[in-house]
Amino acid sequence: MSFGSLPVSPQKPDVPITVVNRWTKSDKTLLKKYSFRTKDMRNSFVKEVFGHEEEVGHHADITISEDSVSLRLQTKNIEEITELDKEFARWADSTYRDICYGTEE
Repeated sequence: MSFGSLPVSPQKPDVPITVVNRWTKSDKTLLKKYSFRTKDMRNSFVKEVFGHEEEVGHHADITISEDSVSLRLQTKNIEEITELDKEFARWADSTYRDICYGTEE
């Protein structure tokens, strides 16, 4: 008994591939500088980053200036950019938008 050939068609990935916007890729790291209008906004962002690091077990290199915060992301044990870094970057962008442009209750 022959079933003939089965049709083969490409499948979409389970998770959509999304670009990490406005992050600079340099020396196998993702880099981004966030600017803040107030120190309270900056401090809220830093507090959220620290909490997220503990929650996901993935840590960024953080540089804090008077009106800005810079994040450097890299999976350090393999010294490469991985999906963990990209997910962290997307989370950081979303958190920044919420803090700077979100609505207050």
